[in-house]
Amino acid sequence: MKDFFLILITFQIFYFSLSADRLVFLYTHYRHGARAPLAINDSFYDRFGEYWDNPGELTGVGQRMHYILGLRNREKYIKQDKLLSENFDPHEIYIHSTKFNRTMVSCSSQLQGLYPVSELLGYTLTEEQKEIAYPPGDISEDVQKAVNDLDLEALPNRMTLAPVRMINDNDREMNVYEIGSCVEKMNEIRKQNNEIAQLKEYIKNFNAKYAVNWNKYFNKETAEFDLNDISNICDAFLSNYVEKKEMKEFKEKSGIDFDILKEDCFDFFGKDFLYSFYGDKNKILAHVDSSKLLRKELYFMKRRLDADITPENEDANLKDFSRPKMLMISGHDSSVSADILLLLYALGLNDTEVYYYPRYASQFSLEVRTSKSKCSSYSDYYILGLLDQTELFKVNAQEFIDKVENDIWSEEKVNDFCGFDSSSNNNTNNYEDKKDNAKTAYKVLMSVFICLSAIFLATTILFAYKYYHANKSMPPIDPKANFNQNNVTKNSFNNMNEI
Repeated sequence: MKDFFLILITFQIFYFSLSADRLVFLYTHYRHGARAPLAINDSFYDRFGEYWDNPGELTGVGQRMHYILGLRNREKYIKQDKLLSENFDPHEIYIHSTKFNRTMVSCSSQLQGLYPVSELLGYTLTEEQKEIAYPPGDISEDVQKAVNDLDLEALPNRMTLAPVRMINDNDREMNVYEIGSCVEKMNEIRKQNNEIAQLKEYIKNFNAKYAVNWNKYFNKETAEFDLNDISNICDAFLSNYVEKKEMKEFKEKSGIDFDILKEDCFDFFGKDFLYSFYGDKNKILAHVDSSKLLRKELYFMKRRLDADITPENEDANLKDFSRPKMLMISGHDSSVSADILLLLYALGLNDTEVYYYPRYASQFSLEVRTSKSKCSSYSDYYILGLLDQTELFKVNAQEFIDKVENDIWSEEKVNDFCGFDSSSNNNTNNYEDKKDNAKTAYKVLMSVFICLSAIFLATTILFAYKYYHANKSMPPIDPKANFNQNNVTKNSFNNMNEI
């Protein structure tokens, strides 16, 4: 009986390993981890009297959040789905982060979990390489001791490093509505969105629940807190809550249950993005904010699917990052929300029923999977949209690509809306334009080369033809004729003098 169950379990494992859907491409866009409040005073105290090093900076709690997220992603996408290699391969992952410290450090922390310290990972040197692996200049005794401890390891404990590309304002891929002339447009739309009945009703109910208690601490004269007031208070509160700071005076004066307020504050930010930021009927700000990023995601997704459909055409030595298996974006609650809401809108889903607010270290994922071992078109794949462990949607890949490509804005439309000068968009990371420009330049050069070759060939043929006929028409040379070179030269000069 024991052997029977062992055989049954082995068969089930084998069956499910064969029937499990293949993961072909992965897009992750996650929020940074826990951070300090965005608003603190000049003495580095927040409105609850708690001290912070700097506003908005990632904390140790935030770093650990992303390290654990990296471990979880390794377990799922490397060990289980085997999408990525056990060791870091820079051509498998294309990584982006916004220019803020909290997103850059979140990204680095997660990568340490995705490729943790291990005796099997990281670079090592040969004895010969070890002898030259020194920077210019003198090395102190203390530094030399540390070098000796490294032995053949490139970095301590074979630490793995990964390149992270920065998204700047000129790239216009995230938080676009906060750039230059687009700020006024954003403020206009948000002002209109703040009049949405559902949001006004929500703020009214929030005040009914908390205004009296908050006034006991904040000594606010009016009984009502507006959207900005609630946003600033909840931002500081959540930063303190996840760091387990006491906020002792606030708790005593307000008498509020912190666990309940935590959930209400998260819920408030969800309503803030659902209505105030992206609540307009056509999701204009979401289109402005996420269209370019989603174009990048679709570009890499299709490149990966094309390679999966026709693997014989994929160059195994390709080193231009054009077919990564994973696109990884380190962003903010606003950018993750914009991605989710724009996709829900494009797919025709009800965002008020499907949307969830991304908390610290939340990860929005698009998993492209298939049940087939061999695919012939995009329709053979499906896309699973997830926020952490919650499934937001599941849709056929061809349908997803068609709907999203049809809905997202072109760069020209974003520029027109925001009043950007398209010529000033110095996007140094414009992967698609660079490849298109390279292809165009290659075609032009090939055309020029073919034209010049044709002209050269035609000229050669014409010259040969004329030379042949010229020789054919010349009278035969009489070997008995008296041919004096000096006379020829002399007569020639005489003729020149006459001219």
